[in-house]
Amino acid sequence: MQDSNLLTETETQDTYVKQFLSIGEVIIAPNPAYIWTVLGSCVSVILFSPHRKISAICHAQLVEKEFQVDVHNQSESWAYKPNSTQNDFRYLACSVYYMIDQLLKLGIRKHEIVASIYGGAHVIGKIKQNIGSENADSAHKILEDQGIRVVKKDVGGNKSRTIRFFSDTGVINVKYLDSFAS
Repeated sequence: MQDSNLLTETETQDTYVKQFLSIGEVIIAPNPAYIWTVLGSCVSVILFSPHRKISAICHAQLVEKEFQVDVHNQSESWAYKPNSTQNDFRYLACSVYYMIDQLLKLGIRKHEIVASIYGGAHVIGKIKQNIGSENADSAHKILEDQGIRVVKKDVGGNKSRTIRFFSDTGVINVKYLDSFAS
């Protein structure tokens, strides 16, 4: 799934900050950035405001096992806690809720945000549990519960992939790898 609007590496050198996204990291990009990562069973969720040209991206490794949010009573039992120094972005729910919170703090309305989901491959063949599928399904459910529309996704399969993302345009390039797992 390659986007034909992808800028070349040379074109990015002068206008974009280049950043590699590691497992358990989140990047909020209010300024143009060229962000790339490598995904196996891990999932990257990208939140993008086409109107404001601001993005957020995570590289989450695990599903939040005790994820629950009661929207009516505003009670929460997930890992992301506003203003906490102990947020663990290896967990999908923590990462996604943090990104939503940060975009809202930048003045972006939730209905302006669109999402993309990448990764979630079944690359650990000796394990029956499909962690990648669980990660991708959880990402989709969290976004759906938050009323954020998923406009692009490339999930599943049995190959790792790299994604390259331009934060101000929403352009995403995916390349499959023959062997690598995250």
